[in-house]
Amino acid sequence: MTVTTTPPIIKGLYAITPDCDDTPLLVDKVTEAVESGVSVLQYRNKVATAQLKLQQASLIKDICDQRKVTFIINDDITLCDTLDADGVHLGKDDSTIDDVRHILGPDKIIGISCYNDGKRVETILSQACDYIALGACFPSSTKPNAPHASTEFIQQIMTQASKPVVAIGGINLDNCRSVLDCGVSAIAVVNEIFSSQDITQTVKTFNEILKTYEQK
Repeated sequence: MTVTTTPPIIKGLYAITPDCDDTPLLVDKVTEAVESGVSVLQYRNKVATAQLKLQQASLIKDICDQRKVTFIINDDITLCDTLDADGVHLGKDDSTIDDVRHILGPDKIIGISCYNDGKRVETILSQACDYIALGACFPSSTKPNAPHASTEFIQQIMTQASKPVVAIGGINLDNCRSVLDCGVSAIAVVNEIFSSQDITQTVKTFNEILKTYEQK
């Protein structure tokens, strides 16, 4: 008898947008990244007004929908609900999972940042989230003061994680293998993709690396 399993909803190359108030530029970069093969796209803009976030996220959702790329909103539950995005990603100071479920319902993806906190991982994994994120794995210009999650810590968490684990923070083409060796489901990338002079080639190279791990 063949047993089929449902693949993780979060897997592969997880792109996160940078803070950018130039909407046409951001849309162009997201379009190139999505068309090149990212698996998940998270809209994150910590400095935009609510109006700009709505405008940018609406345009990006259309791009993701066309390519059937999972679209996640960072922190903003109302925006996620308004746009009917696929899900939301939350940090330690955001709403509780129960509150989010009450607003968004049972079918939306909820991702939670757990940083390098083993106790937080244990607590979050017992709740109704869909994936956790660990990091920063390496020094990151996006969040220079983020706590460091070592590969040893990630390996330890992988032995107990019952849900997909996303590695995040300073991940690039040169160091991504060290976190992929830990067995994570996805790698989240900001600058290496969106600051690249050739987004298409960067995404392609990431996916070539990821493919080698799928074959192991």
